[in-house]
Amino acid sequence: MSNTAVIQLQHRDAFERNVTRALAAGAGAGVIAFLAQRLQLHVPLSFLALVATSLACVRGDRTDRLMLAGLSVVLPALPWFFGFSSAWTVGLAGCAAGALMVKARLAERGEEGSVGADRPGALHYVGTALATGGLAIAGTVVAQILGSRMQDVATPALIRFGAQGVVIALFAGIGSLASHVALKSDPVEARIEELLPTLSGEFEAQLIRALNLYRQAGTQLAALPRDSAREELARTLQKLTRDAADLAGEWAGVEAQVHENAHADLQKEIDELTRSAKAARDAVARQQLEGAARSLTEELVRLGELRLKRERVLARLKSQVALLERARVALIGMRSTHATVRAAEMAAVSRKLNALALSQSDEARLGHEVATNAELGALEQQAVDAQVAAAMDPIAPIAAPVEPNVSLPPDDGIKN
Repeated sequence: MSNTAVIQLQHRDAFERNVTRALAAGAGAGVIAFLAQRLQLHVPLSFLALVATSLACVRGDRTDRLMLAGLSVVLPALPWFFGFSSAWTVGLAGCAAGALMVKARLAERGEEGSVGADRPGALHYVGTALATGGLAIAGTVVAQILGSRMQDVATPALIRFGAQGVVIALFAGIGSLASHVALKSDPVEARIEELLPTLSGEFEAQLIRALNLYRQAGTQLAALPRDSAREELARTLQKLTRDAADLAGEWAGVEAQVHENAHADLQKEIDELTRSAKAARDAVARQQLEGAARSLTEELVRLGELRLKRERVLARLKSQVALLERARVALIGMRSTHATVRAAEMAAVSRKLNALALSQSDEARLGHEVATNAELGALEQQAVDAQVAAAMDPIAPIAAPVEPNVSLPPDDGIKN
């Protein structure tokens, strides 16, 4: 999988919809500015147009819409109370409107419930705010020039104000394009794409399948209405996929060392060392070759244990992928059900997946502990057997000291 960064426009339909609604909102802002002028109220047209543009992009549930609507009126109005110059005032108000448009995108898709999808990050807040602020200034200048030209040809004030509001809203709406470009990847997808180049064999295949299932489930989940049940199921899918990535990550870089030929290659080296030891005529050389053969034999045993651990991790990874497949299949039939029934089904699926994942994790951990204890017991038994064998070796008899053959001188005191 290629990791080359590609700049592209994400969710183009949402951008076009927001710009279209911003144009209508800008025209409405022009009408309000015209009525305010007739009532001798000084309300800047640029402020009304920016507020209208931000309000046109408001999305999310009821709480999100109320919060964003209030902020869309309050935040762009703040720069007018600090006595900045006209350009700085309009630019800061545009920055506030741009940041709110990014937040509206997150509220629409569900910040916690985005699965297998791209989402704006901190850079997109900054980029959209700066782009919207700069374009708001440019749009205000263009609107003033357009207003003066229309006034020269005796255009009715209502039409003139409406056209100026449309121009400012158009420029500000285009500023939201920065939130649709080069979006930050889903964190789970980013984790998997980071691991894939380090994997090979079955681990790579299973992780690619998990990524595909995650994206398919995310597409199906995004088509469902946003509610608490959807958010819960989205978090469950993220956890399952992240756990699968962590399992594969534990085996990153090790798969190539336990391939099928590794055991045969090591056994071949042991056989060569054994033959060389038998053919050696020097006792010291024979002893060194036999020690090397014993060392490689121990490594051969460890390689077998490593292959068994690989099978356990791979089996657990396959069970995680099977749970993702189960979730994808469960999501297929939810779009046609009633909202209340659908919410109950999603909550039940989420709880069941969590329970199955926990059960599989416990079983895998218990099996790993049992197998590890068995391996440690076998190693300890081998050490004990070696000590017993060493103790049972026949002990060479200790030779009695040989007394020197000393001839005693004749005793002169004894006489026959």
